[in-house]
Amino acid sequence: MQTSPLKIHLFDGIPFVDSPYERAFVRRDIFASQFIIECQGLLELPEDEPVHGTWWTSATLTLGESGLIQDAVALARQCVENHDFVLDRSSDELDFRPQLIHVHDRRDRLVLAGSAAGSAIAWCVPVGSDEEAAAVATEACTVQAEGSVEYGWDNYETARSLWLRADSLRGRLVDPYWRAHARNALTSLL
Repeated sequence: MQTSPLKIHLFDGIPFVDSPYERAFVRRDIFASQFIIECQGLLELPEDEPVHGTWWTSATLTLGESGLIQDAVALARQCVENHDFVLDRSSDELDFRPQLIHVHDRRDRLVLAGSAAGSAIAWCVPVGSDEEAAAVATEACTVQAEGSVEYGWDNYETARSLWLRADSLRGRLVDPYWRAHARNALTSLL
C-alpha cells in the first residue's frame, strides 16, 4: 500500500531508511517496528464447567508492527476482515470480537485509531488543532460519565456502549506530532 518505495542507505554495511516522517535516517530494523498495532475487544473463554458454556472478557491483542502508517492500516484491516487473530489455545481462548484498533509509536504516542464493526474498520479522523482536541476530550469525558451513571443503574450493556463511544472519541486525540501524517495516510486510502 505504500505510494513510493522507501529510500535505503548503507552506512558501514548497515541499512538505514530515509524516514518519510522525520528528517532522519533510521536503522531499517527499528523503522520496520516503529508502529505497534493493537486491538481491544472481547475475548471468549470457556466456563470451568463446560455445561455452563462460555463467557466474554475485555482483552487487548497485539496484531503486529509496521514501519509505515499505511501498512499498519492494511495489517489491521486484514486481521479484522479475515477474523485472523492469534489466540492462546493453551489457555482455551475460543474467539475474539474486535472493537477498537490503536496504532502507537515506540514512545506510546497515539498515531491512529479506529472502531471495528463486523469485518470493517471506521478510522477516526484525527483532530486538527489543540482547541478541537480539548473539545473532543471534554465530550469523551461527558460520555464516559454517562456510562458510569448507566452502570450505577445496572444498565451494563448501555454503559459498555457509552464507554466504547468515549474510547472512540479519544481515538481522535492523535498525538500532535502524528496528526498530519495520520490524516495523509487516511486520505491516501480513499
